[in-house]
Amino acid sequence: MSNETADRMVNTGVASADHLKIQTAEALEEAARKLRKADVSAKGDEVKHILHDVEAKVSRFKSEVGAEYRKIDADYHKRMEPVEHIIIDHPIPSVLIAAGIGALIGMLIFKSRE
Repeated sequence: MSNETADRMVNTGVASADHLKIQTAEALEEAARKLRKADVSAKGDEVKHILHDVEAKVSRFKSEVGAEYRKIDADYHKRMEPVEHIIIDHPIPSVLIAAGIGALIGMLIFKSRE
């Protein structure tokens, strides 16, 4: 998976989360407006109705966020599956490559400190 693909997946997830966050905030603001406008002597049923409406909207947004997360997670696993199979099929070369990359990074860090 390329960095561009990973960045695109992250940006899509963040954009969806921002959109749902705005929708949730708007629902809460709407409920606050309704509660402010409600008569002080408003019956408990009216307040319960307003709060139930907000709860339903937040619950819907929560399920949408969960669905979006599951979609991103599934897409990530689908893209990473070939890499996992390569590692499973060739464990020794995979470990040697990882060790080599780690040693290279260590040398670069050590040289940058000098």
